[in-house]
Amino acid sequence: MGQQLLSVMSEMIQLHEKLIKVSEQKHAALVERDMVSLTEVMKTEKDLLQKLRDKEETRQELTGELSGDKEQTLKGVLDLLSPPVRRMVESRAADLKKQAETLKSLNEQNEELLKDAMAFIHHMIGHLTAPRDQSITYGRPNQKPSTGAPRGYFDTKA
Repeated sequence: MGQQLLSVMSEMIQLHEKLIKVSEQKHAALVERDMVSLTEVMKTEKDLLQKLRDKEETRQELTGELSGDKEQTLKGVLDLLSPPVRRMVESRAADLKKQAETLKSLNEQNEELLKDAMAFIHHMIGHLTAPRDQSITYGRPNQKPSTGAPRGYFDTKA
């Protein structure tokens, strides 16, 4: 049972490594504003996250079987393992924690990039749709200003 737990944790580490690479690709796609690449990266990320969820469920089942308690954590199971297996599980748990922190940091950076991009888009839409005080074309000096509804950039006639 301990070997199965080690195997699942190794697979989780590999999935985390792939997710870190995908997050770096996502960062590059966001910076370059490459929507095609971003869409592909997000699909890959979704698939990897589903695989990671499945492995986490398997890990929880294994810890539940080892302890007899389905709500048991990995830390609570360590005392039930032999010393060599225990050290290996602790080592892999530390690796997983480190990778999760790296992934969290990358995701926070990507979130900030998305927020900045959305703020820029919101600003530009507001700028382009705001009523204009002055016409785009020249008017006659004697002409009174129009009393109709003000038009935004997209509402003006060509």
